[in-house]
Amino acid sequence: MTKFLLTAFALLIFSPPAARAQEPAPNEARAAVVVAGGGTRERIRRDTFDLVWRTVNDNHYDPTFGGLDWPQVRARYEPLALSAGTDAEFYDVLRRMVGELKLSHFAIYPPGAFEPPAAGENRPAAAVRGAAGLDVRFIGNQVVVSRVEPGSAAERAGLRTGFVLTKVGERDLARAGAASAPNGSRPAAAPDAADASETTEAYRQTLLRARVLSLLGGAAGETRHVSYLDGRGRPRQAVLTLLESDEGMSEPFGNFPAMPTQFEARRIGEVGYVRFNIWVASLMPKLREAVVELRDARALVFDLRGNPGGLGVMGIGLAGMLSDEEILLGTMRQRRGHTNFLVNPQPDPFAGPVVVLLDRLSGSTSEIFALGLQEAGRAVVVGERSAGAALPSIFARLPSGATFQFAFADFRTPKGVAVEGRGVVPDVVVSLDRRSLLAGRDPQLEAALEVARRRAAPRAARPAARK
Repeated sequence: MTKFLLTAFALLIFSPPAARAQEPAPNEARAAVVVAGGGTRERIRRDTFDLVWRTVNDNHYDPTFGGLDWPQVRARYEPLALSAGTDAEFYDVLRRMVGELKLSHFAIYPPGAFEPPAAGENRPAAAVRGAAGLDVRFIGNQVVVSRVEPGSAAERAGLRTGFVLTKVGERDLARAGAASAPNGSRPAAAPDAADASETTEAYRQTLLRARVLSLLGGAAGETRHVSYLDGRGRPRQAVLTLLESDEGMSEPFGNFPAMPTQFEARRIGEVGYVRFNIWVASLMPKLREAVVELRDARALVFDLRGNPGGLGVMGIGLAGMLSDEEILLGTMRQRRGHTNFLVNPQPDPFAGPVVVLLDRLSGSTSEIFALGLQEAGRAVVVGERSAGAALPSIFARLPSGATFQFAFADFRTPKGVAVEGRGVVPDVVVSLDRRSLLAGRDPQLEAALEVARRRAAPRAARPAARK
C-alpha cells in the first residue's frame, strides 16, 4: 500500500477542525502527546495502545459509546495488540478496535504515511509529482473512468470516460469493484488507513476509490500499465507515462499534511459553474473571486462530487457569499459544550439560484454545506446521496510515531438531522451510467444545469411581467 493512498484516505475522513477553537478543547494533554525516542518496543506499543483507548474514552462525544462497552473492548484488544508480531499487525489491531465504534473519522496512519515518496531505483531524490489525469467511480461492480483531463497521460494513452479499469500493473481491480457494490465482499487486502468492511456503501466506495487512484499515482515520468475494457467491452491494455502534475498544494494544517488541490470556475451558458476537490484555505481566495466574477450569472452550480471535506469554516464562509440573511448550517456537539455553524452574510452576496451537485463520494464539509443550505431553502441538491461521514475530528501523534485521527464531536442540522451514516438526500436524484459516459455525457451535471436554468427563469421573467 503506497503512502499516496494513505494521504488520499486522510482526505476522505478529514472533517472541520476549524471549529475546535470555539469549543472546550478535548483532552489535549493526551491528544498531543509525543514520546520522543527511547523505550522498548513493547513499552512504546503499550503506551500507544493506551493513548488510543484513553483518547476515545475521554473525548468521545457520546459517553455511552453507542451502547458499546468500551472497557470490555480494551480487554479484548489489548492482548492482541501487545502480542502482534509486526508493526503492521499492531496497527491493524488498533484499527479494528476503533472500528468497533462503526463511525467515520477514526483512522490509524503508520509513521511516515504523510511524507513524500522516498527516492528509489526508478525515482530520483528530486522527483516531481506526476498525475495520470483521470478519476473513477464504481458503477455496478466495475471501476469506471468518470473523468479524463484533456492532454493528460490517460488521454494520451487512449483512455476515455466509460472505459472499465480491470488492472493496474498486476493489481486486479475486480475485487475493488465487487467490494464497492452493496453487500460486496471485502477486498483481499483491506486499505491501510481504515477498514472498509464495516462502513456504509458510500463510505466504502470512497475508501476504495482512493485505493485505486493511489495505484495510478507516482512521480512524473514513471509508467503505469493499465488493463481495461473499451466501449465495446473488448480487453485492452495501455501504458500511462505520468505527466508533471499541475495541481497546487495546500498548506499543512497542524498534523494534517499538504494536499493536492483542483479548482475550476467557468460559465456554461448563463450558469456559473464552480468545482473544487477539497475544502482547504488556499482555495478560499479562488472561491471568493469566482463568486464575484460570476455574480451576474443567472444561477450558480457548485460541483462537490468526490469532494471529501476539509476545513468546516470554509463552508461557513462560502455560504456567507450566497445569502443576504443569517443561516444556521448546523451544530457541532461534544460531550461538553457545542458550537453553532452560523453563517453571517457577506457584502453583496450572490442572489440567484444555487444548485449543489453531490455524489456518493461527497463527504464531511461538503455534506454540511449542502444540507445546511438545502434545509434553509437556499440551495437545491442534485445527484446521489452523499457519503454520510461528517464527524469533526483531530489528528494526534502517537508514541510510536503513527498518527491517530479521532472524531470528538457529532454534527446535526437545525432540524436535528444527523449527517453521519445518513448523508444528504438529493432533491433531484441522478446517477452516473456507463452508457452516458461512453457517449461523452455527464448526466448529473446536465441535470444540475437544467435545475439551475429552470429556477432562474422566473427571476429573469419578473421585470418583463411588470411592464
